[in-house]
Amino acid sequence: MDLKSNPIDSKIIIEAKEVLEPNSRRLTLIAKTERIYPCLNYPLITNKEVEDNSLKITFTSVLKTDFCFTALGPATSMIDLNGISNGEYEIEINNANLKNNGILKITDLDISILFNQKNGIDFVRQNTKRVPENTYWGTIGYHQSSTLALVDEFIQKFEDAGAKFNKQLPGHYFYYEIDNSGEIVSTVENSGYYFLKSFIFQYDGDESKLKEIVQIEGKNYKEIFNLGLETYKGEIFYNWGN
Repeated sequence: MDLKSNPIDSKIIIEAKEVLEPNSRRLTLIAKTERIYPCLNYPLITNKEVEDNSLKITFTSVLKTDFCFTALGPATSMIDLNGISNGEYEIEINNANLKNNGILKITDLDISILFNQKNGIDFVRQNTKRVPENTYWGTIGYHQSSTLALVDEFIQKFEDAGAKFNKQLPGHYFYYEIDNSGEIVSTVENSGYYFLKSFIFQYDGDESKLKEIVQIEGKNYKEIFNLGLETYKGEIFYNWGN
């Protein structure tokens, strides 16, 4: 059987995402059709079965809803795998009648989805790193190259407060990417700025101090640069706004 005769006539692209929350983490799979539909809000109907050491996920259909967000986009689904602990699991992921069997492997460091054959499905990546505890990362966007010295001076405030700017383990963390030299990747394209500085650090002190640096000290610079600092607990602090 091929996609043309399948109930979903499109390949489904899947990505692992660990949702970061203040007191927990939730493993999810984000799925979307390769096909682009005329409405952005079409759901990808999904059936999930979880047993002790195995999971079965079947995408059954695309629901073409009466109410339409009139923007082009794929049909999407988020599969919540909350409660699945570290270990190795047999996982079946089916695009309706197109069957696939593989392995889901979860460790303290990463999440791996390993399939030898992919029939009607594909993966954004095979391995997604997990954000380490006490990790903070951010970007500073600005429009004049001469602002860089001020940006570096401001980032120094985090180090002065006790942040450790260590090399990171290379890989893709869903929220950010670390290159082979252990540095965070900074992508200025589509950022809305002429220049973008990314940074990442570990900090085990009082988080309110970081929030103060961003929201109180940083507010003095909001006409010069825009700063966003994200946390391992799923929060984000900005130097602009109220």
